[in-house]
Amino acid sequence: MHPRKAITALTLACAMVATPIVAATPATAASAKPNLRACYDGKCKFTFTRAVNFRVSSRYYGFTRVYVSKEYMGGMFNQDMVVVRAPGMTSSLGEGARGEFRYGKKRTLNFRVLSITDRGATIRFEG
Repeated sequence: MHPRKAITALTLACAMVATPIVAATPATAASAKPNLRACYDGKCKFTFTRAVNFRVSSRYYGFTRVYVSKEYMGGMFNQDMVVVRAPGMTSSLGEGARGEFRYGKKRTLNFRVLSITDRGATIRFEG
């Protein structure tokens, strides 16, 4: 066998042996995707690392979807903030801040930013 073919075959064999080990490694709880279906009633707590959105009861709140993201706010703030959006409403909050959305005479959707880190943020929706 040619030396280059032997090295290539050996490299492929090592990669094939190592792949199942890496694939079988369980994901950590921190990287687990939050269960956003629990937020339908407006009461939930979750940590996110990417922008997320979830459905809420339009019968209770007058709108059907809420969008949550972590964004850097330059200018006056110069810090990461959590941005919560619903149709026609936007709120930018720092760590520990509270916000609320109300549409007409429907229920108020209250929320609070519990923490903001380099990796993501934790928010609680209180209904």
